[in-house]
Amino acid sequence: MMLKITKKTGDRIEFNIEGIDSSMANALRRIIISEVPIMAIDEVSFYDNSSVIHDELLAHRLGLVPLKTDPAGPDTIKLSLEVKGPGAVHAKDLKLAQTKVKGKKKKIEDIAVYDEMLLVKITENQSIKLEATAILGRGKDHMKWQGGLASYELRDDGSFDFFVESYGQMSVENLVTRSLDLFKDRLEDLKSSL
Repeated sequence: MMLKITKKTGDRIEFNIEGIDSSMANALRRIIISEVPIMAIDEVSFYDNSSVIHDELLAHRLGLVPLKTDPAGPDTIKLSLEVKGPGAVHAKDLKLAQTKVKGKKKKIEDIAVYDEMLLVKITENQSIKLEATAILGRGKDHMKWQGGLASYELRDDGSFDFFVESYGQMSVENLVTRSLDLFKDRLEDLKSSL
């Protein structure tokens, strides 16, 4: 297998792969989309929510906030949100309460990928107080853990042109590298089971 990067801009990368067939190309595409571990809010405990959005809807919205993911970083992150109206509540209002990296606590700043992502608007006398737990998950379990998109095109010479775009939780280089590592591991597992 031979890989050559043809174009890279920001959170997008294009590369060409030779030496694989269409089933392997599709397996790599699916790994990029659904197998790379990504951080997302999974559980929310509400202590106060007098906003117009019900707890379940706000919890769902929080789950879809893209969170920065370090491939060698924490497995679990505790977040808190405590705001009083009037005003707009943004992703940047989420505060880190605690992180856990393989049994050790770690301090991380700026967890939201898009700080200005609007969560809800609250008026005077409205408030929200909650705690949330973010965990590493995979896109195959829920879309909130999907790290990006991937597609490919078969060329006349039998090679494949891939296009990958990261949603921002991790760099596109890390997304592709982790996907290739997972792809290699899956091939080794298949080879050893034969």
